Amino acid sequence: QYDEFGEGILITSHSELHYYLSLLNEQLPIESQYIKKMADNLNAEIVLGTVQNVEEAVQWLGYTYLYVRMLRSPHLYSVDSSTLESDSVLEQRRVDLIHSAASTLEKHNMIKYNRQSGTFQVTDLGVVASHYYINPRE
Repeated sequence: QYDEFGEGILITSHSELHYYLSLLNEQLPIESQYIKKMADNLNAEIVLGTVQNVEEAVQWLGYTYLYVRMLRSPHLYSVDSSTLESDSVLEQRRVDLIHSAASTLEKHNMIKYNRQSGTFQVTDLGVVASHYYINPRE
């Protein structure tokens, strides 16, 4: 299901070259920045109809590189060791991240979020924002 190798092209300034070469040579992990754009990505999934509620969104988040990195380096993603021991698949952390993203989307009228049932409903503004990559928070 997953690729075993990949190829990438890096275009950068000369001043940043040393940093990227050290990443390649020292095999330092590249950390996920997905949390910063999670609301936008969640909105896109809701608009597409692939995610309709919190449960589906938590499952969807489990397929991301963010989830892989949270399991490998939990301390970098504000997950303490006791949390990891009691919830080895970080389900509650994913629920919290989805709730936060959905609340942000609701605040900006991009979705309707029913907290009791956990369901999401797309709005016209959410559709426009998804199709045209509009971020109301920026």
